Amino acid sequence: MIRRLTVSDAESALEIVKSVITKMRAMGIDQWDEHYPTLNDIQQDIEKQHAYGFLYEYKLAGYVIFNQEYDIEYNDIEWLNCSDDFLVMHRLSVHADFQGKGIARQLVRFGEELAINYNLKSLRFDAFTENPVSNILYEKMGYQNLGQVTFRKGLFNCYEKML
Repeated sequence: MIRRLTVSDAESALEIVKSVITKMRAMGIDQWDEHYPTLNDIQQDIEKQHAYGFLYEYKLAGYVIFNQEYDIEYNDIEWLNCSDDFLVMHRLSVHADFQGKGIARQLVRFGEELAINYNLKSLRFDAFTENPVSNILYEKMGYQNLGQVTFRKGLFNCYEKML
C-alpha cells in the first residue's frame, strides 16, 4: 500500500534513507550523505504533503517525493514535454531490507498515476550516473535519458516519460 506520509512517519523515512546510504556506500556509490537528505528535508516534504510511503507488511519500506519543484539545472535539459504540465520525482528510497521486491517500480508507477490524475503530461526526475541499479530500472520502465546535470555529488542523468 502507498499512502501520503504524516509527521509521525518522518523518523521511519529517515531510517529508510540511512539504510540506503549504508547500502550504496557498500556498493561504492557516494550519492547521499549526512548533508542530504536530512530529517529536516523529510519533515518539510511531509508538511508540504509531497511525501509518500510504501508499506510492506505494515512497515514503512519505501519513501518518495512527488511535486512540481526542480533545481535550476533542469533548465539545461531539452525535455520531451515542453509545457509546465509535469510531475517531478525526488529521493526514491527503498529500505535495504526490502530491496528487490519491486517496491521502487511500484512507487514510480504510483507517480505516473498521480501525474495522470492531475492531468499532467509527464513524469521526470534525475538519477546519479554511478547508481546502475536505478538507471537500469528507469530505462526498463520506458524512461528516456535526456542528458545530464551536475549536482554536489557529480553527474546525474535526467529522465522523462510522456504519460
